[in-house]
Amino acid sequence: MKTLRTPAAILWLSMLLIAFPQLSETIYAPVLPLIARHYAVTENEAQLTMSLYFAAFAAGIVCWGRVADRAGRRTALLTALVCYGLGALGALAATNFAGLLMARMVLAFGASSGSVVMQTMFRDRYRGEALAGVFSTVGAVLSLSPALGPPLGSALAAHAGQNGVFVALALLSLVLLAAAWQLPETRPADMPPPAPLFRVACRLATDRHVLASAALVAGFNLLVFGFYSLAPFTLEQLGMPLWVFALSGPLIALASAAGAMLNRRWLARHGSGRLIAGAWCAALAGAGLQWLALSGQGGMAATGLLAGQAVLVMAFGCAIPNVLSGALVRYRDILGSAGAVFGLTYYLGIAAGLWLISYFYQPVLPYQGIVTMTLVMVMLPAVVLRGERDPV
Repeated sequence: MKTLRTPAAILWLSMLLIAFPQLSETIYAPVLPLIARHYAVTENEAQLTMSLYFAAFAAGIVCWGRVADRAGRRTALLTALVCYGLGALGALAATNFAGLLMARMVLAFGASSGSVVMQTMFRDRYRGEALAGVFSTVGAVLSLSPALGPPLGSALAAHAGQNGVFVALALLSLVLLAAAWQLPETRPADMPPPAPLFRVACRLATDRHVLASAALVAGFNLLVFGFYSLAPFTLEQLGMPLWVFALSGPLIALASAAGAMLNRRWLARHGSGRLIAGAWCAALAGAGLQWLALSGQGGMAATGLLAGQAVLVMAFGCAIPNVLSGALVRYRDILGSAGAVFGLTYYLGIAAGLWLISYFYQPVLPYQGIVTMTLVMVMLPAVVLRGERDPV
């Protein structure tokens, strides 16, 4: 079985595979209003597809993390991508809203491998500042998903409706399988059998560093995916055409790339704790801008909403590499299982947050600004706990 051995080629294929869950969801976001109309459901119910997506994603994190420790990283990834493709085909074939929800959950279950398995493979291969640098590059690559996702999703929605999006996701699964086939196995040959998952969970549950890290990953992701869940409806209330949401993609991509670049430049000088705290302060400023903007109307309100989100995404790009690279440094003996529990924790947080956003949703302009500011403030205790130097 021939696989790539060039480190640069392996790294860039790995980046594609770690970025695809976010790309998949940003392509889907523009069709939320179409989903609501096509299946005759409320806006709250349409947003529910995103919260259930992350609940299934969390379950997949546990499954594929354990498979990665037992059968190997590559086996886990290939199997999960087949599951992802079947979910995309199921969404295409769904004839009712319940069928769509089930298909989306299968799709999410498979997509989760891009997070937990690829993070585990990076932690297998890199250490210390090299690992933080890789996660910074991950942040820069992730910035491409909002550049590609909303414009592509908007174009597909305009010309082929929601089915165009699901066809694109099915085709994406084939591309990803071809990429994953080229990766070598990174699971150490002398790795002992994984500890029982309950024991791993108990070990992580008593580690405040891990718990604070999980809260921050969930919080910063909610600042991004909460935008994708709410902005199509907010912009519709502002009377903006669909292309305005598509325009958010390149803007947010530039902001994310800027955050990742600033992180790489400042990491050695300031340390991860200070960068995380600085990213939170930037997020507070972005949330405040959105709050103020959505007290207005029309184009100015839409501009303020997008500008505030650009600041929030820049904060995301600066914070997440530092949180992820230092979260599990004490758990190298059980990386796959520890990554599974860690991922389960923060993805359940994302799913719960998105469910609350959809459950309490009100079709009024200030709602999105209130949600964003609340998320930022709830993250503050975790920022304080996580501000200490990473353990070594």
